Parts: sequence; structure tokens; C-alpha cells
Amino acid sequence: MIRPSAPVQMVLAGPLGRMQISPPMRRALIALLSLAAVASSIPASVRAQSEENGGLIGLVLPLGARTVGQGRAVAGERAELQALPYNPAAIVGLERGALTYSRFQGADLEDDLDGFNGNYIAGAYVLPWGTLAGHFVYQDLGQVLLTDTSPDPIGSIDLSEWVVGLTYANEVRRKVAYGVTAKWYRSDLGVTEASGPAFDAGVTYRPRERVPIALAASLRNLGPDLDFEDTEDALPGAAGGGEESLPSRVRVGIAVTPERFPGLPAEYGVRLLFDIESDLRELSASSQHFGGVLTVHEAVEIRAGVLFADNPFLDEGEGDRVVGGAFGIGLRLQGFEAEIAREVSVSDLGDETHFGVGWSF
Repeated sequence: MIRPSAPVQMVLAGPLGRMQISPPMRRALIALLSLAAVASSIPASVRAQSEENGGLIGLVLPLGARTVGQGRAVAGERAELQALPYNPAAIVGLERGALTYSRFQGADLEDDLDGFNGNYIAGAYVLPWGTLAGHFVYQDLGQVLLTDTSPDPIGSIDLSEWVVGLTYANEVRRKVAYGVTAKWYRSDLGVTEASGPAFDAGVTYRPRERVPIALAASLRNLGPDLDFEDTEDALPGAAGGGEESLPSRVRVGIAVTPERFPGLPAEYGVRLLFDIESDLRELSASSQHFGGVLTVHEAVEIRAGVLFADNPFLDEGEGDRVVGGAFGIGLRLQGFEAEIAREVSVSDLGDETHFGVGWSF
């Protein structure tokens, strides 16, 4: 469970006249909401590292019930609209178009931070000269309660982030699929806010049509630093502002989709995926994602996955790696899709359940 570190408590629970919204405070708020945040008992040196690497979580939170259910291993997918935030080339292969919506509801965190929720909606349409898609992500990061010397709240800070993006994708001779996304990101931390552009790009390579292997690579969240500025809700004398770098990522992956899997009837299909994603500024900070999908009569998809991720807030000890799993199931009927997935032992905010619906036409 996430608890504010000491600098955050000084601002939220200290005497009102001493409240200062400084750049370290802003980074601490981001770290507070991060899925990999650690408990308040960590030493000061680790706390400083967490404030430095808090990141902009609206650009890195997991999206899509289908992608979550298979351990977020999605870079090599084809005709998959929910994989769009991970690799823009993944939407190539849709017959005409598709719509999708996915949501998760986070748990409430004690009395000083309400639960949050995430929403992802996207649509794509195939044209003679390529595939166009748009997506919108809204993360309601909850509410932080402010207190004075007594435990009774004297106010609150609402936190939210959203991303809107437009994607173009196409393919060359059914071997190389490519895609580019331009998006606009906005982060509102109640006392300080920022917005700016970001870009994604990705490719998928299938050596031969008869070989059921796809190789993929993508770059995510490229763009200039965001300049945070004080909002109208900032306290008098606050010293907010400062720049924050985008959480740029590089991801490579492989997908194996054999026409027949040994030992299974023809009505069953199997898809195996493996992705590695690294921080573009520090490639050693990486996560590995393993996923598998079992399709039954093209109507039911059973998903499972395992992921290993670096904890950006610790660089040594047992807590420097996060190991978790995921599972999910999806139903398809005449183009309509319904999904449910659960991620286990990944987030300090607790296990997450993602729901999704879609329509392919």
C-alpha cells in the first residue's frame, strides 16, 4: 500500500502556514501515485531516488483488458486495437475497422487518498491508403486530502491525467507493418499542471507468410520535457513548476502463431508472445513480459501471462524486481467482444481487474 513519504507528509499534514508546493513536492506527488511506489519507511536516499524517477504515470499505466490478460506482451500482435499504445503498427490487419473500450477501478487507499480508475477508448478504420486510429486515455488518479494539525481535512487536491492520440499505420507487401502516433498529454496534480506533445512509432516484421513468427519494435513517449506551472489552486507563496522528462520507452517483441499446435484439435489455436521494454534513458531498467493465448472455436480466448519488472524506486535488495502474473478470458460473437482480466502481485495498489468491450466490423 502506498503511503506518503516524509516530505509529502510535511506538506499535507504540517501547519498550514508552512505549506510549500515546491518541485520536490510535485515529484513526490507523482511518486505517491506510481504503481511501483514503496512504503514510507524507506531511507532518505531511496526516497530521493523515487522523487527523481517518479515519471508521468498516465503514459505508463497498463491499458486494455486483453493486453493485461496476457502479461502486457503485445508488441508483435496484429489487428489488435488494444495494443495501439504499445505499438502503433499493431492495428494493421483489421478488416474494416474496430472500436474498443477498457476500464479498471483501483482500490481505495486509506483515508488520505481515494481510489483511482483508468479508462481507454479507441477506434480505427481501414482506408485504401492505410489505417487511421484515434484513442483517448483518462486516468482519474483520485484525491489527496490536506490536513492541518488535526486529523480533520481542511481541503483536497484532485489529480488526473489524460492522453489523446491520432495514429496512421500501413504495411509493405504484408511483411513490414509500420505505425506512427502523435498525441497530446496533460497532467493535472491539483497544485501544478503541464501539457505537451508526445510521439510513438513502431514496426512489425513478418519474414514469410508461411512462417508464423512476427518480430516487433516500438518507441513510446518521445517528446520534449513537460513544463509544470502553478494552478489557480496553488497555495499562496507556493514554489511549484519545473520540468519533467517524458517516460520514454523502447520495446521489442516476438509473436509465434502456429496454424496447428501439437496435440490440439484444429478448432484450437495458440499464440505465444514475449516482449522486453526498457527505459530509453537507462536501458538496464527493463521489464520482461511473457504471454499466451488459447483460442477455442474462434469464440473464446483464454489468456495468461507473467511479467518481471524493475522497481524504479529501489536499486538493490529483494524489492528491486516486481514479479507478477495475469490471466483473463474473452468472448467473441459476430464481431462483438467482451473481456475481463486480472493482474496479480504487480502493483502496490493491490491486484487490478480490467474490463473491456469491443466491436470489429
